[in-house]
Amino acid sequence: MHGNGLTRSTANSIKRLAFLLILIGLLIALDTFLKLDVIYRLWPILIAMVGGGLIGIFYHGNSQVPMFLVTGVYLLCFSGLALYCSFTSWTAMARLWPLFITFLGVVFLALCTIREKRRMVLLAGLLLISLSAMFSVTQSFGAGWWWIILILVGLSILVAEKVK
Repeated sequence: MHGNGLTRSTANSIKRLAFLLILIGLLIALDTFLKLDVIYRLWPILIAMVGGGLIGIFYHGNSQVPMFLVTGVYLLCFSGLALYCSFTSWTAMARLWPLFITFLGVVFLALCTIREKRRMVLLAGLLLISLSAMFSVTQSFGAGWWWIILILVGLSILVAEKVK
């Protein structure tokens, strides 16, 4: 253990992540100053690399701090959406915003895979993903149908209570 409470393996992984972030920053600086616009479309891949690195730190480090997994999973999910928008249009975010709620649900599901498999964490993840799906569906019908979400969430709470 180092003085900061991390194992040598985790501390080395964090140093590698720091150097990776510095390298990414330098690449973005070059892209900006030389007006190459390469990073402009591919920057989500860099975010995915950071997310993958954090997940790697979680699984290969000895401390297994859940925050590494949580942040890594969220960054991977976000980078997929950002890459899509980078090659299509960022105006697509007006209809894709419920995916941010889905990403939180995926993070909760990832947390279910580690340590104790807590039922409430699983239910929270599934509820967030369902809520996101409901937002997406009601959004496609039009703004006047948002009340369906409240009814469906209420029904899902009643069903969850019945299952207990």
